[in-house]
Amino acid sequence: MESSKEQEKIIHDKNNIVVVARPGSGKTYTIVEKIKLILKDLYNYQGIIAISFTNKASEELRNRCINGGLSLKKSFFGTIDKFCFSQIIAPFCSHLSGKIQELKIQKLEDFDRLKNLNNQEVEKIIEGYLKQNIVFLELLGETALYILKNVPDAIKYLRARYKEIFIDEYQDCGSSQNELFLFLVSQGIKGMAVGDLHQAIYGFAGKSSVYLKELMQNSNFSHYNLLENFRCHPSIYQYALCLFGQTEEKPEKEKRVFRIRITGDERNIAKEIEKNISVIKERYNLKTTSGFAILCRSNTTADIVNESLTIPHKVYKNTELDKDDSEVARLFIYLLRGYFDKKIYAIDITERFFSEEYERNKYRSLSNATQQLFACPANKLIDNITIFSDIANIIYPKVTTKDMSETLSKLKDVLSDKRNYENYIPPKDNELSIMTIHKSKGLEFDVIFQMDMYKYVFPPEKAVSDENLYERYLNLHYVAITRAKAACFLMEGTLRHNSQMELWQAESSVFYDLPGLAERRYDIDMRFKN
Repeated sequence: MESSKEQEKIIHDKNNIVVVARPGSGKTYTIVEKIKLILKDLYNYQGIIAISFTNKASEELRNRCINGGLSLKKSFFGTIDKFCFSQIIAPFCSHLSGKIQELKIQKLEDFDRLKNLNNQEVEKIIEGYLKQNIVFLELLGETALYILKNVPDAIKYLRARYKEIFIDEYQDCGSSQNELFLFLVSQGIKGMAVGDLHQAIYGFAGKSSVYLKELMQNSNFSHYNLLENFRCHPSIYQYALCLFGQTEEKPEKEKRVFRIRITGDERNIAKEIEKNISVIKERYNLKTTSGFAILCRSNTTADIVNESLTIPHKVYKNTELDKDDSEVARLFIYLLRGYFDKKIYAIDITERFFSEEYERNKYRSLSNATQQLFACPANKLIDNITIFSDIANIIYPKVTTKDMSETLSKLKDVLSDKRNYENYIPPKDNELSIMTIHKSKGLEFDVIFQMDMYKYVFPPEKAVSDENLYERYLNLHYVAITRAKAACFLMEGTLRHNSQMELWQAESSVFYDLPGLAERRYDIDMRFKN
């Protein structure tokens, strides 16, 4: 891929920068190229910090850097929580107490009460529990900041090791993450933040695009836009931008966004999709069904669609293991994906962690253990769960079996139920994917079918009086549409189920009526024609 002029400017700019990047604009390519340039001039004990919103996104960025022939040196790739704990809290908390500490990460049951406390009061809570060797999952960012401000050696270490920090999906930052990023930048670590205001869909979890907006106005950061679309058909991209009134271009002659109305409920919609898969594949010259996805607002709809389809398909849901932010959980997920992906071999996993030239014993131990794991039949993985812990001990020798007991329990739950471990199996060529829109974020497909396009559902009734909720659902619609490369189908029926599985008369989503959209899509009414 050849860099655009704007990408070249970003790659070579040595200042702090903030990049607004739309879907399919070559964001990851730009980050990888910039990391390449930086690492080339660093010593072997130095590296960069690359923060992504999910473990999966971190893995993809890391793999793309490796596949680009990079030596990552002492770089960190992972989530913000993992960075806070592994690079700041665990190494430096003992500097406060003057003793070696074995920390435990716990959930804070009464997290809501903290909202009424000021920073000093929260810091007192953090300090008190650190003395008891306890760190709260919900306060990892605040705890890291507390240590950085009270342990001078911590920031000295970070400055010596890391020369630049990259944070992707900045529109999903919380306040502590934003404060941590700005603090590190103020201490001399160069910063690059990348985000898209229209992909802010996690407001319910306390994330806000306000920090990206503030960064765009910050005079200490150069501001760039990556607007060119490399993924979607132009008509799909224009439709998505038109949701926010951000395109003045004339509608494309060939429109690839379709509004489909049929008689019946979600089951009837699923049958209609199934009936037309081969027609769509032929029309857009698509070879496999694995590039098709049905995106739902909720798991309720996903379950109905799953039960209604007769063609091969896969439903993807988050497991408890996915929600575990520990280093070991991330490793187990990586091993599961590698196990089920026929394109990944034991040697690929071994070489990711160790060099045969410099760490021969560890390399051989990990290679043998991974080959042993990959040789197990899927239905015997649970009987060989100790192989997972053996691999974790090779890679993370300081982590004890006791430390990883909770994560091992979550892994056991996954392996004991085929419906759970199937979430880590990539779709076969003939399989269609079903998932929520939230889970689809960061993915791309040839064709998507968006479900739940109803009044009072998408957006919900409360959005009429709640501007933030309305914006969040508009962003969610934008995310769904921009997953599609070749075609996007917006599906609705005359009936719909609510969360209690009661059947209601359905009315169309108000999003259909936004200015400029009708002329940028085809409306196909199939009601009473079946």
